[in-house]
Amino acid sequence: MNARSKVGRPKASDQKISKARIIEVALPIVQRDGIEALSFRTLADQLGVTPMAVTYHSGSRQQLLADLVAVAFKDTLGQVDGATASDRVRQILTAYYTRALANAHLLRAVLSDPSLMSVDLKHVTGALGTCTKDLNDGDAGSVLLHLLIDYTHGFVLSAASDETDTLTIDDYLRGINWVLDRARRT
Repeated sequence: MNARSKVGRPKASDQKISKARIIEVALPIVQRDGIEALSFRTLADQLGVTPMAVTYHSGSRQQLLADLVAVAFKDTLGQVDGATASDRVRQILTAYYTRALANAHLLRAVLSDPSLMSVDLKHVTGALGTCTKDLNDGDAGSVLLHLLIDYTHGFVLSAASDETDTLTIDDYLRGINWVLDRARRT
């Protein structure tokens, strides 16, 4: 055996892989090509390690997807400081729309498997729910909240699949403004 062939597990000092590095490499793949393009083999090839090393550091595919969702939607809300509930709804939904559009493939994954929902996504829903309750306190079924979330998801998925880029955030906000205008009237 020559000196260049190494058998067995690499020394810890030779490791060039971590969970953070795996996520850093995986996120652009998913953003560009979808979760179907994500495999431990693909990640291993890009990281210069074995697929088993990727699995060891990232856990299951489900765990990796959950971690990707957490990173992609981390701090989505930022600072929400609108003067009115309608202003706060617009700020929340603008921040969420922007992040969801960049991560539409991960959004599809969450919609297919709600167990992937991150803490930050739950915070978006909670903050939006507080605002819609302020806007329409008689809405016991949270219809306004669900309407805004469903509209946002539908618009994001349409915009993400629109190869001509004709749908803009201004188009999205026109729809939000229409809904909010009607909510104030009821």
